[in-house]
Amino acid sequence: TVYTVAAIWLWLIAGSVMLSFFGEGALLARLREELTGQVGWLFYLVPPLLVSLSFLFFKIKSDIGRPNVPAGFAILFAGLAGITQAGLLGETLWSIAADAISAEGAILVYLGVLMIGVIVLLNTSLDHFVNFLIAGATKLFELIGNALTSLTKSHPKPLFGQEKLPLKIKGQEEEKLVKAPVTPPPVPTKGTHPTGETGMKMSTLTTTPGQQPAMWEYPPLTLLSDGPGQKADRGDMRKNAETIEKTLDSFGIAAKVVEVNTGPAVTQYALRLSLGTKVSKITSLSSDMALALAAPTGQVRIEAPIPGRDLVGIEIPNRGLEFVTLKRMLQSDVLRKAKSRLSVALGLDVSGSPLIADIAKMPHVLVAGTTGSGKSVLINAWICSLLFRNTPSEVRLIMVDPKRVELAGYNGIPHLLTPVIVEPDKILSALRWATNEMENRYKRFAEVGVRNIDGFNELSGFQAMPYIVILIDELADLMAYAPV
Repeated sequence: TVYTVAAIWLWLIAGSVMLSFFGEGALLARLREELTGQVGWLFYLVPPLLVSLSFLFFKIKSDIGRPNVPAGFAILFAGLAGITQAGLLGETLWSIAADAISAEGAILVYLGVLMIGVIVLLNTSLDHFVNFLIAGATKLFELIGNALTSLTKSHPKPLFGQEKLPLKIKGQEEEKLVKAPVTPPPVPTKGTHPTGETGMKMSTLTTTPGQQPAMWEYPPLTLLSDGPGQKADRGDMRKNAETIEKTLDSFGIAAKVVEVNTGPAVTQYALRLSLGTKVSKITSLSSDMALALAAPTGQVRIEAPIPGRDLVGIEIPNRGLEFVTLKRMLQSDVLRKAKSRLSVALGLDVSGSPLIADIAKMPHVLVAGTTGSGKSVLINAWICSLLFRNTPSEVRLIMVDPKRVELAGYNGIPHLLTPVIVEPDKILSALRWATNEMENRYKRFAEVGVRNIDGFNELSGFQAMPYIVILIDELADLMAYAPV
């Protein structure tokens, strides 16, 4: 309540200042006169400064509600006041700096303050800001050069009889005198992708140091295929429901199929048992049920009861599996609305609903399975889930691939802290570095009184600390090399 009242007061003050721009009332004129005397022409920047502070009090969970916005705005305000000597505030700031380090030194100081204000406001870093200025200046010079070239270039009109007509030769294409200027294709830079279709989202976060783009562009979903669209073959579900009821009735169990859930790999038939029926009587009939239903794999799974419900589930494998694509998962509302940066796609559950997992809550995962069971598919799906949803300043990766075949294709992406590690001795060094980094982060958390990375970044007001995800392919090979 206190925060809300403070924010409303800031809005009222900002509105009053804006009204004083054009108002003729005695009170508004007095307010305009006082503010002009204090901050000079920066009087017009007071309303947006107050509004940015009000969003901070409202605790809005968006970029404009982060502390770096009003902080950067205030630093810019002070820098502009000092370097332009605007009002009493500007004259005071200028005299303090000029008396201490001369007028030339004061100019340099306030230019630095302006640069710091922009960096804090845009939630970026110095190298990114410098790269942005260089890229902008280069583009500006190119535009000026092209404009001057087009203005100075003369096209004299040929005299009568001197015009050159297109030369036509049988069997050849017509030659044209004036060729249209060829615009070279844009040079691709690391971290950017072609955007034939809108990507998942856009943010003002910059890329890794040394790269030119000032805006991080998320990969578009057009990079992913739609898949063959293969649907699951579930057989005759109505007949299966009748078979389940008859089979149970033959064993003296009265039950009714009240719901059928269709998943990509199995179909679940939900049963409601008659009052007084023991659940254990059903769980012992899995083999008989598989025989009666002619299950494709020779097995059915009985879930007694279904968690959170008063039903018993019988899961029958589908005769043909449904093809689930990563693109479909990334487009799902469940993954789009996931708050965790480390949410990844798992697939569809038994009811056909998208299923995701949060790596941050695990935080260690061991993927096991036989050859061809889909371990590599799962790992690649998780990696792509992270790449499509996060910038390099939010999530960094360390990949270990002793066999040099599964993860080597990710070399060159800006999210990598180091190229994909394939040498066993380097693997151990990377893991020791990760352990030290973890200990250092725990110390930093303790210093500021937070428990995790989210709390640290929220306290900082910007993405001050990225997550680091380590992926190891063929962990058994690594353990054989270094068993200790």
